[in-house]
Amino acid sequence: MSGPKPTSGSPLKAAYALLGAMTAITFAGPFALAWLLSGGERRGWPPDRTVEWAGAAALLVAFAATFIACLTVRMWLLKPRASDARSEPSETT
Repeated sequence: MSGPKPTSGSPLKAAYALLGAMTAITFAGPFALAWLLSGGERRGWPPDRTVEWAGAAALLVAFAATFIACLTVRMWLLKPRASDARSEPSETT
């Protein structure tokens, strides 16, 4: 029962860094959005300044990118070994 194994300690650290970034965006994002929307002639939604729209869009893109990266981290971070592919039993009946 052998699966993909990390090639070194570095991929595991990268996965934890990605998880930390996702946590920071999830918890700090709403506060950053509230701070960003507090300026201008009118407070609240919808934003009346271009910088508010750009900041809200950037925050949404950062969240979506880290969310997708967290969901797909196993596909792009852990590579299967060549020896694991050869050692799997064949299905001959």
